[in-house]
Amino acid sequence: MIEVLTMATNNEIEFKQILTKDLYDKIFNTYFKNEKPFSQTNYYIDTKGFKLRDHRSALRIRVKDNSYEMTLKVPAEVGLMEYNHPTNVKLKMNDTLSNSKLPDDIRNINEGQFNVSEDELIILGDLTTLRVETHYQNELLVLDKSEYLNKVDYELEFEVDSYNEGYEKFKQLLQEFDIKHEKPLNKVQRFFEEKQNASNK
Repeated sequence: MIEVLTMATNNEIEFKQILTKDLYDKIFNTYFKNEKPFSQTNYYIDTKGFKLRDHRSALRIRVKDNSYEMTLKVPAEVGLMEYNHPTNVKLKMNDTLSNSKLPDDIRNINEGQFNVSEDELIILGDLTTLRVETHYQNELLVLDKSEYLNKVDYELEFEVDSYNEGYEKFKQLLQEFDIKHEKPLNKVQRFFEEKQNASNK
C-alpha cells in the first residue's frame, strides 16, 4: 500500500567524479574529517526491459532514518527534474509495483512517456550509500561510498544552483587533487550496468 503525502519537484544540477579509494580518503581527510557520515538505501524500480533507463530516467525509493521517499528523475533542459513524494511503501526484491499505486504525476509520465503498463514495474535491487556532506564555496559537496551487487565504488558529487559557475568551482576542486574530470554514469546507471553484466554471465 502506498500513501502519498506531499510532493515536491526539484531541478537538480550536479557534477560527479568517480574516485579511487586513495582519492576518497584524501578528500575525506581534507574536507570531511569533522562531518558525520550517514547511511541511505536506494531501491531501484524499472521494467524487466529497462523502459525507464532507456528514456534516461530512474525511479527509486530512498530509505533514510526510517523515512521513505519515492523519486522519479527525468532529463531536463539543464540537469534532471525530480518528482519527490514521501511514501510508506515497503517493497522487497522482485516485488511488482502497480501503476495505479503511483502518485499521479509519476504514473502519468510512466504511462504517457515511457509506455509502462499496469504491472510491469518491479524492484530490481538496492544500493546502500555511506554519505558525508559539507559546503565548498557555498555549494553542497558530497562524498559517497556505495555498495551494490557485491561491488563498492567511491564518488564525489557537487550540487550547485548555477551550471556555469558551479562547473568552475568543481574544476578548481578537482585541480587541487590533480584529478582529470571524467563524467561518470550515475548511481542508477552503474547499478543497472552491473545488474545486466551479472545476468549475462
